[in-house]
Amino acid sequence: MTERLLSAERADVEHSELVSSDITRDDLIVILKGADVPIDMFGQGPAKTIEHLLKEIQEGESTLRVWPTGEILRELQVLWVDVVSEHANGDVYFLREDRQEFKDGREDNIKRRKLEASLGEKLKPGEKPDEAVLRALEEEIGVNELTGVFQTGYSENTLTPDTYPGVPSSYKFHKYAVTIDESEFAPEGYIEDQPDKTNYYVWDKHQSE
Repeated sequence: MTERLLSAERADVEHSELVSSDITRDDLIVILKGADVPIDMFGQGPAKTIEHLLKEIQEGESTLRVWPTGEILRELQVLWVDVVSEHANGDVYFLREDRQEFKDGREDNIKRRKLEASLGEKLKPGEKPDEAVLRALEEEIGVNELTGVFQTGYSENTLTPDTYPGVPSSYKFHKYAVTIDESEFAPEGYIEDQPDKTNYYVWDKHQSE
């Protein structure tokens, strides 16, 4: 954790301001430069682009807090969902993200990451976590039929993610597990096609001891 991040955590929130959701790209760059964020690293390797961060703020998936010192803090709520498929013959499968393939022409366009759960999704403004579970399953893997939904935990953490180098971020994590109907099980996995990338999900069979 950096000294700048520690300073931002201790700063009086009343003396900070939230960036407006109608912020422009140029204004966002000014704020990032004022916080000494290495914007030249955005869009390289695992890092997302400035346009990704701008879209997050404009759509309300995250907020950006700014202090008079120039320090910043990105704030967001994240949903983690473990997806399980239990079959009549006793087989049990766990879903995981295999990889992401980016479409923006970067040299290293394949990203493999070890997620905390099968799926990760940012909550939308005013969205309840249990509502986000259903939306995430439908949007990311096209699954609608569930046999169980369980809330498994909640935690908070502040860190600087590799997706936005130099941008300290405060996370509120909502953790769930779901079991899907066997009829929704696709043995070859699932593909989520987005404008900027494609996500690939595969099943791992549980090996009983």
